[in-house]
Amino acid sequence: MNSDNSSRAGADLESITAAVETLRVFTGTILISFSKQPQVPRDHACRNFIARGMACVDSIALVWRSGSEPDAWILHRSLLDRLFHLHDLVANDSFLSFEKWSFISMYEARHKLLSAPEMREKVTPGLRQLQIANREKYQRLLAEKPSWTRPKALDVAKVMGLRFLYDFGYDYASTHVHPMASDGEEDAARLITPPHEQQLPDPTVIRNSILVQTLLTQEALNASTLRWRAIVYNFLDELRTYLDDGSPQFHETFYRMAKAWPGFELCEAMV
Repeated sequence: MNSDNSSRAGADLESITAAVETLRVFTGTILISFSKQPQVPRDHACRNFIARGMACVDSIALVWRSGSEPDAWILHRSLLDRLFHLHDLVANDSFLSFEKWSFISMYEARHKLLSAPEMREKVTPGLRQLQIANREKYQRLLAEKPSWTRPKALDVAKVMGLRFLYDFGYDYASTHVHPMASDGEEDAARLITPPHEQQLPDPTVIRNSILVQTLLTQEALNASTLRWRAIVYNFLDELRTYLDDGSPQFHETFYRMAKAWPGFELCEAMV
């Protein structure tokens, strides 16, 4: 890597790393703000979507920095899947059905494991105890026959008017999820190249992941029963502007937010 390329790559890494770190701390303030309000199932689900999305962005940044761009795209697909699921839940007001379906699905997955003769003696006692404790609730929910089904990513992207997220994000990332003939070419070269001679992968996947997480966060905030201050949305808008033109204004906005918080509450219950 020549000195000019090394300098640009270092600048990109520093800038993107700072953006992810600021987004992570911002997410923490949002999660704490949720916890200060009366907990209702809808808000709990919105909070968890934001938290899981941020954890996914952290993982994407980690594998991207390690040089494994295909694995970063695989995780990016998962992040998009969460955005599409959340939008579908909001559009159909199906949070409760989703929660019931998820409980039944997890119970049945554990049951399959516990029922397999070759696995019976290998599972931890805690898993068996959890299954016993959840049996009554499982039977009750099963009798209710929740009708929720997973949405198709393409269908949701069309409804959102964001088909490009499917075409150039979800669908493209699928080429890394499923084996392709060219898989391993870049990995082989990276694994035999000294670390100081390796170049960072193209940053598109991490930049796109930051974008998706801002969309997911905004979707969750809008879907919650809480009223959020304008500065929260300003931060998300400015972070998207950074991805477009490199403007660092979002750092300043978060500094002002953090300086006033926690005395300055970021949300309140709607009357």
